[in-house]
Amino acid sequence: MSKYDPYEEVRENKADKAADDWRETSSRFWRYLRTRPAECWGFFVAGLIIGGIFF
Repeated sequence: MSKYDPYEEVRENKADKAADDWRETSSRFWRYLRTRPAECWGFFVAGLIIGGIFF
């Protein structure tokens, strides 16, 4: 038997909203990045690699 959680629906709605917000933000970022020249892509990848080394 499961215990009733009155806030379960609220938590699910917040999670769905956060996921939708993340998808919108990331799609906007990728759309912006695709309009940049190849040099910017190189700096972006270099930043990811350097960040991976330090963190």
